[in-house]
Amino acid sequence: MLLKLIAIIILLHGLIHLFGVVTFWKISLHEHYSTKVLGGVLDIGERGTYVLGFAWLVATAAYTIAAYGMFTDQVWWQTGLFAAAAYSLVLTVLGWKDAISGTILNLIILISLILI
Repeated sequence: MLLKLIAIIILLHGLIHLFGVVTFWKISLHEHYSTKVLGGVLDIGERGTYVLGFAWLVATAAYTIAAYGMFTDQVWWQTGLFAAAAYSLVLTVLGWKDAISGTILNLIILISLILI
């Protein structure tokens, strides 16, 4: 039962990645839109933001698949979750200013997986 509850939390974390899609694809007028990443150090330009938005969409899919694996107790769920969290960690570091809580959560997930 606990694994299913954690799977739901993982799914919600994955869905939060949609904020990155919405922001970088300018689907809404989001005050956090910028073409700069790494805390404003690197400017990736307009096209780069669309690529980054797609990367956030991939993270949503990865976490959704991992949550499904957890919820249905698949043998691969730990590997899938580790891959999703590592991938997401890279994205949250790129969007450091807005995604620091995601960075922390990804680190907690990765450390937990290493310890179990």
